[in-house]
Amino acid sequence: MTARRPISLIATALCLCFIQSYCIAQDKSNVQFGKVSPADFNLPSNPIIDSNTDAVILADVGSVHFVGNKHGWFSYVYKKQTRIKIINKKSIEDVATQKVVLYGSDKEEGVETLSAVAATTYNLENGQVNATQLDKQDVYTSRIDKQLTEKKFTLPAVKEGSIIEYTYTITSDFDFNLPSWEFQSESYPCLWSEYQVKIPQTLSYIFIRQGVHRYAVDKGKEGYESFEVREKKELGGALSAQDESFFVSANTVEHQWAMKDIPALRSENYLTTPKNYIDKIDFQLSKRNTGQESFDHYNSWKKATEELLHREDFGGPLAEDNDWLTDLVNKIGGSDPSAQEQARSIYYYVCRHFTCTNGYDKYITTTLRDVVKKNSGSVGDINLLLIAMLRKKGWQADPVVLSTREYGYNLISYPVLGKLNYVIVRLKLEGKIWYLDASRPNLGFGRLPGYCYNGHARIISDRDSASIYFEADSLKEKKVTLVILQSTDKGLEGQYQSTLGDQESYNLRSWISEKGEKPWFNNIQTAYGDDLTISDGGIDSLSKPEYPAKVHYDFRLNQEPGASLIYIN
Repeated sequence: MTARRPISLIATALCLCFIQSYCIAQDKSNVQFGKVSPADFNLPSNPIIDSNTDAVILADVGSVHFVGNKHGWFSYVYKKQTRIKIINKKSIEDVATQKVVLYGSDKEEGVETLSAVAATTYNLENGQVNATQLDKQDVYTSRIDKQLTEKKFTLPAVKEGSIIEYTYTITSDFDFNLPSWEFQSESYPCLWSEYQVKIPQTLSYIFIRQGVHRYAVDKGKEGYESFEVREKKELGGALSAQDESFFVSANTVEHQWAMKDIPALRSENYLTTPKNYIDKIDFQLSKRNTGQESFDHYNSWKKATEELLHREDFGGPLAEDNDWLTDLVNKIGGSDPSAQEQARSIYYYVCRHFTCTNGYDKYITTTLRDVVKKNSGSVGDINLLLIAMLRKKGWQADPVVLSTREYGYNLISYPVLGKLNYVIVRLKLEGKIWYLDASRPNLGFGRLPGYCYNGHARIISDRDSASIYFEADSLKEKKVTLVILQSTDKGLEGQYQSTLGDQESYNLRSWISEKGEKPWFNNIQTAYGDDLTISDGGIDSLSKPEYPAKVHYDFRLNQEPGASLIYIN
């Protein structure tokens, strides 16, 4: 920000800059946060609440407004308030523990902070409401990586029948990452969900609506506000220890959305990605206006690709020489003349020597040197390292960014980088294209985990950047099972053989690598119960991820003596 005087900005005709209004009679929640009466424990009769409901979200209210910060610009302030009624104790573990992830560190110019954390559990005992409050000492902090911190708290004294209520505030310097809002839950019905934003028109956002339910409230208005902004003084080319304050005046856009009586989004058979259908709003910064200059921000895939290629935590390290990798790559590739076999060797080396510690971060969280030193990192660390190693062989390898199924669809027409949580590798070699993911060691060369098959993805390249599609329907899973039964002097005995498809083979290998082969067969025996006894179990090709896994075992039916009929399912 270079302005030193008040500025007044004209309204920009983007998605958030309109005054269209629609609302029904109720435009706010009936819940008064901080006040619970005995009557509040009685749930209203409502078709969205049935015998399978484990908890009900009574009210979920969020808001965002902006304040001036000490970096000469704006920070947003996000506040969330939620009240939930516990019906079944099965929901306690899920709803009573809340986690908040914050981005940034004190060493950076930008940071996110958590404040005003408050949580209370209300229990109705002998007609009286007893409140148990969260001790502020019970908000725990853990470092995920150098950029991400997790804050966690668990509400006290929660039991079946409790009402829990919590609130917190996040102040963030990262205006590009305005929080999205989910009106609908995948697990619990919600009686009232509301989101309000108030944005200075120095910032313009595109918002993306998803879902099928109508808004109970959808209204907006324009306003005007003056913001106090601070930044360091410049004294003779050096920064002063003192801040200089000035005021920025700007038009504002205010909008309120609310939904009422939203059923839980129950997962159905063949519904691969519930997040793609949930009622929600996402935001993407499209433009910054300082009063003197205007800057577009990720408003096209071309622009987003250029910025990603130059980011020091994404494309920047790939453009470096990385000569320190040469000896390692040559040693791994060996003397095999086949380029494809050398690529396989490099891929499997990365798979088997590096542990993925965060499967939802497309960026380099440290440095490539540090990743090699620690033999671990995020999915971004590992797959971008693989790209750097493949490029040392002179091959074209590029990152591909995508949104996994749990994050929902990403837009084809407009880049919302916050929804792109995953990165894989595209390798062009000897006239073929391979898509690789070295963060999952049981996949096999040229295979991707099922959660990557979520539609649109984007190749990030300075030569041939383009959209590609990993559709869920393109996953073809073939499984062949053979059961042989024979009558012996010990009764009915037989052999079971099942050759699994690619995804089921991957899931099996992942399970076995974590828990072991013996527990796998113990679970099979437990599932059969007393009807059948298995023996001599084994799994072929466990260590060969490009081959289908084959499960086999012998069995004996434990039939009743003299039984004339046996039913086999």
